[in-house]
Amino acid sequence: MRALPVPGLTLMLAMSCLLLAGCGFQPLYGGGAAQTLDNMSISVSGDARLAYLTETALIERTGTARNPASALSVSLRTAQVPLGVSADGQASRVALNIRASYRLARTGEEILSGRVTERVVFETPREPYALISARTNAERRAAEILSDAIVRDVLAGLRVRQQIQVQPDTAPAGNP
Repeated sequence: MRALPVPGLTLMLAMSCLLLAGCGFQPLYGGGAAQTLDNMSISVSGDARLAYLTETALIERTGTARNPASALSVSLRTAQVPLGVSADGQASRVALNIRASYRLARTGEEILSGRVTERVVFETPREPYALISARTNAERRAAEILSDAIVRDVLAGLRVRQQIQVQPDTAPAGNP
């Protein structure tokens, strides 16, 4: 039986870590921008159930702020669009289109704003309780997807904002 080349593998792993460190790689969820998420309050308005689910999902992803320094406010707009129609004219599939506009502010001053749009499709069974269950599951999925997209957008926006503030002016000296 042949032995695994552990020393070579260890050396390759160490070299790749050095290369990543040398190129300026910084994880999106570590330090800097992520610290803003740890210390912000969250409020979501719009469709009551979807707003509650989205707010809960956002809090799960960012944590509960004890002394919030910033505030994330999200406004939801939903539209339900029938996709498939059965022979008797009933919708067989429905798309739930959701637009979330968000605003991140610190001491009243807007830091970042944006918009996220998601679409969740669900079957519409004929039984009333099955229909309620299908819609509830679609709303839960939509809240998870929206909160992931909002957190990703906010982190990316904060990271870009930090990089702009850190980079020195690269214009050559002496040129007007």
